[in-house]
Amino acid sequence: MKLSKILPLCIAGAFSSSFAVLDLPNAQPKVDESYWKAVLDSTWQGLVRRNINPYSAGKGLIHRPKSETPGDAVSEAVGYGMLVALYANDQEHFNTIWDAANEKMWDGCYYNWQMGPDGNISGEGAATDAEEDVALALIFADKLVSAGKWQPYTSTKFNYGYADHAKKILDCMWSTQQITSSGILAPGAGWGGDNFVNPGYFSPAWYKIFAKFDSNGDRWNMVVEKTYEILSKSPGYSMGMIPDWMRPDGNWAGSLGYNAYFNSRAFFKDAIRILWRVAIDAVWFDESRAKDFLKNSLAFINSKGGAAASNFYQIEKAGELLPADDIWTDFNDSKNESTWRYRREHSHLTVGMWSTAALAVGESSDRIAFSEELGKFYEGGDFFGNAVDPTGGIEDTLHNEMYFDQFLAWFGASMMSGTFMNVIDAIDNPKAATPGDSSSLTKPVIGITHSRIKASADIRLTHVGNAILFTLPEVAEWSLYDMNGHKIAEAHGSNFLWQKGNQGVYIIKARSKGTSYMRKVAVR
Repeated sequence: MKLSKILPLCIAGAFSSSFAVLDLPNAQPKVDESYWKAVLDSTWQGLVRRNINPYSAGKGLIHRPKSETPGDAVSEAVGYGMLVALYANDQEHFNTIWDAANEKMWDGCYYNWQMGPDGNISGEGAATDAEEDVALALIFADKLVSAGKWQPYTSTKFNYGYADHAKKILDCMWSTQQITSSGILAPGAGWGGDNFVNPGYFSPAWYKIFAKFDSNGDRWNMVVEKTYEILSKSPGYSMGMIPDWMRPDGNWAGSLGYNAYFNSRAFFKDAIRILWRVAIDAVWFDESRAKDFLKNSLAFINSKGGAAASNFYQIEKAGELLPADDIWTDFNDSKNESTWRYRREHSHLTVGMWSTAALAVGESSDRIAFSEELGKFYEGGDFFGNAVDPTGGIEDTLHNEMYFDQFLAWFGASMMSGTFMNVIDAIDNPKAATPGDSSSLTKPVIGITHSRIKASADIRLTHVGNAILFTLPEVAEWSLYDMNGHKIAEAHGSNFLWQKGNQGVYIIKARSKGTSYMRKVAVR
């Protein structure tokens, strides 16, 4: 049997305490926990390197390198970036993103939704999902401070700490009509609500956290009730799907907003986030209405072929895939590059989102299947995606955005690893960590127990220019693997000179006279 299949197990056993992601024991369902924690660490560092560091206009913000206006920044990314930085246990970049957003995008009661590549506001008004995501991230950050896990911090833009700004945002969501008087979450400040909603923004677990944090908490319970009332009226409810845009009474709303596609009769990029947002409520609060919706979702995708069928679907046409010839050609256009993609998409984005339903309400076999499928879209570097689509399609590094897809895959993987937890509950009500499932990414393979694994320090590591020299005092067979278990280099002798590859985490293994030596290598 191939040795590559046992590598993630060795990683889990030898390095489980070294991951940088937030590590609070919890009883959430998990699969391939240590494997995905290593991936989360590497891919967050990739987001920092690609989406933050190269930009001087709006320095510190998460930028979109392949949008219609490449290099812009949106408030959605402020929320996503702060959530990911929090779960990556990276307070430095959490503060950096927050400060940059306060400096460049804050308009007194919300963040303007878009900043252009030149650093000027190009899209005024609030995007409600960003506001609620930032508020939750700040509340959890405040909890980490009170528990002594993070340091107290005050924004450089104004004299707000984490909790004070969270309170301000929550009050502003009501005063600027991001929520209607009846509790309907509108897509923006004074835009929609009673007439139309973006149900992919609905985050009932967030509202339950807000209800306990806010001095006027009862109003958030009303939002929870309205959320599930509207979801129950979705024209795709029986399939566990929602349209990108809909009316609160369940009727079609037509094409609105940023992802106006298929006249909003598809379970597309806005809508697919509901799987993750509702799965969190099922996992954190054991919400029966969330579970009922997700059981429909999981039954639907399993009827289509399970994890391998993860994709975007039509609602009006009884769950058919999007048309095979529908192409999106308008992203990255301002660079005059021939970048395009099919609307139909089996990728780390869609697998990551559908996997959350499997985590929340599936059996062990469901969780394992989705973990293995997402693993096909990670090759050991600092991003989700493949140089060549493993399915034979075109969902590769040329055709993904290196922004939205990275975050949605990260959220899926963070749920699989148990990293995306209720921080308040994990600190206030500590629980013993429950063991998770193991897929072929981490399961041991019978037949190698005769080999003795020695300490990583036995392999000496020396940097030689742009290469790394690995040495042992004896002749050995060398193999270098990425974090997905793929062998990417090999050699024979007492040393092995490797010209560094992509940034990320690798495993070097040497075998000599029945003894196996192994060491983790991080390329920055």
